[in-house]
Amino acid sequence: MNILVFDCEVYGIEYVLWRATDNTVLARGDVTGVGTRSAMLRHHLGAQAPHQLVAEKATCRDAIKWVMSTLTDPKIGALGDQSEINAVGYRVTHGACKYTKPVLINSEVMDDIADFAEFAPKHNPYNLDGIRAVRAILPDIPHVAVFDTSYYQTLEPRAYLYGLPYKYYSQHGVRKYGFHGPSHRYAAERACFLSGIPFSEARVLSMHLGRGASVTATKAGKCVETSMGFSPLEGLVMETRCGDIDPEAVIYIMAKEELTLRNLSDVLHRRSGVLGLSGMGDFAEVVEKAKAGDERAVNALAVFVHSIRKYLGAFILELGGADIIVFTAFMAEGYPVVRQMVCEGLEFVGVKLDEQVNSSVEFAEGEISAKDSKVKVYTIPHNEELIIAQRVYQHLS
Repeated sequence: MNILVFDCEVYGIEYVLWRATDNTVLARGDVTGVGTRSAMLRHHLGAQAPHQLVAEKATCRDAIKWVMSTLTDPKIGALGDQSEINAVGYRVTHGACKYTKPVLINSEVMDDIADFAEFAPKHNPYNLDGIRAVRAILPDIPHVAVFDTSYYQTLEPRAYLYGLPYKYYSQHGVRKYGFHGPSHRYAAERACFLSGIPFSEARVLSMHLGRGASVTATKAGKCVETSMGFSPLEGLVMETRCGDIDPEAVIYIMAKEELTLRNLSDVLHRRSGVLGLSGMGDFAEVVEKAKAGDERAVNALAVFVHSIRKYLGAFILELGGADIIVFTAFMAEGYPVVRQMVCEGLEFVGVKLDEQVNSSVEFAEGEISAKDSKVKVYTIPHNEELIIAQRVYQHLS
């Protein structure tokens, strides 16, 4: 069985084609710059070096068609024909409390994804655009949604309720939901496998540090805490999102700048975070300028790491200690300095990095803790699309 997985977001599209019979990733890639004249498709066929294609793609539908034609391209495709795709899975950001496991997509599910865009307006509409585009091309096979929020249905009320009038929860669903569920689950399970500690017994702290960033605490196979909340805006300082902030500061800024709700949302989601603090174009530039001593870059990086360490400390307390810490997504995988800064001075809770090994690991899987570290520390390449494919296969089986 060949399962194709899509993750469609405002930033672009990621995809994986997975063969279930031998657990092989046949192809994977991403499309960026949709809506411009120079959209780029990076396509990996098996273990080959990536093929880079550039073209004008105005819409998500155009980009999806591009991916599908690339997958069946005679030279760089993984398939002879689209009929070789047996099912499609999708990462969907928000499923509220309704969807606790993968679900076959029908008109009701699509209506719900649209309705839950109230909770995730920067995510669900793009997820839905991708689903519509792919179903139009492949109408006769199963399409399955896997929700970010499903991993967090084990949170207890003390973890998911806000200190607001109860009617906002009971009538309007205002509560902590949590996000990046498939990514945290994959990283935690993979780290447990590498350590030899059963997932059903381990205390794991996973850090997904990508454009969006979050920390999740898992105990005995169940999520007990996470940093993101009602929306993917809460929690850590992220690449362009502000993370935790005093609500009164938001009201003050809105009044001072005479911002509309739309403008305010744009500030908090796209013009804040590490890039907002530093004034720089991307995270790589921030790291390089920080190494060179640029004050704004140094402060931006320090604020980012400090926000991670606050949650790390709180969640270690919640778990009663930790067996495993795992880093995933590009800010963690590609920048050893981030991992070193996060783990610095944590020997008192049993965390000790092997600095030489840590500095040598970039975008690769491996243990980076010292031999005498009581807590195992790993870096695991971001691969939530693979776990989505596996969950789709399990659901259909």
